[in-house]
Order: sequence, then structure tokens, then C-alpha cells
Amino acid sequence: MNQFIKPNLLLPISLHDAVVTSIDVTPATSKLTDERLTFKFAEGFYLVAENKVESSGEAVIKFSGIDFDFSSVYYCMENERQEVTFNDLARDVSRYSLEVIDETYGYNQSKFSCQLFKEDSLYWVEIEIYHYEDTIYEWENVY
Repeated sequence: MNQFIKPNLLLPISLHDAVVTSIDVTPATSKLTDERLTFKFAEGFYLVAENKVESSGEAVIKFSGIDFDFSSVYYCMENERQEVTFNDLARDVSRYSLEVIDETYGYNQSKFSCQLFKEDSLYWVEIEIYHYEDTIYEWENVY
């Protein structure tokens, strides 16, 4: 019997409970797929090394080579699911709090499950980003 064992991927960075404070959407400048998204974390995300977890301090994540035709954002509340644009999400993030609960990575994909505290309501937000280039994590200091 043939067998393949998929290793459990342990990234040195965790976004669980990290709060996105702004999103910059940069459209393509040509017919090529070169759209970009930048997520900013004023309080940072978490650096994971062996048995130690530290906050990164102010940080950003940059996604490039995005194909927005295969990327999406959904706001969910109770039994309703509404698709919104990345520009809508960016506008809401600048006004409200978006907390990352879970992150999943696959071939050319990054997926995030988040909570958006918008006005008096709590929305579950599903973000799927289809991108052809590497994801870049940058941070200033470690506390």
C-alpha cells in the first residue's frame, strides 16, 4: 500500500487573537495579476518559537499577485451570509475592530476566519485570498 504523510505545518507566526487595524487594497496597474493587500496590526501578531510566544509589536502582512476573481470576503450573522468587497472590508476595518480567530494556508491560498465588531453587531468574517506570490510578514520590535 502506498502512503503519504502530510506533515503538520507549524508556522513561526500566529495571527490567533491578533487585531487587524487597517487594510490597504492596491489594484492592478496592468493586465497582469499584481493586485496587493496589506493588513496592518497596530499591536502586532505572535511570534512562536519552541515553547515561547512573544508579541511582535506593530506589524504588517503583505499579499501580492492576488487574483481577486478567486478571492472573497463574506460577512455572516445568524443565518445570513453576504459577500462584500475588499474595499468594503478595508473601510469597516478602519472604523471597527477585526479580530483574527483562525488562519489556514494552502496552495496559492490564505484563508482567515475573523470577528468584526461593527456598531452593535458581531459578524463572522470569512476572508479567502488567492495569490501567486509569497506572503511577507514584517514587524518592528519584539516586546
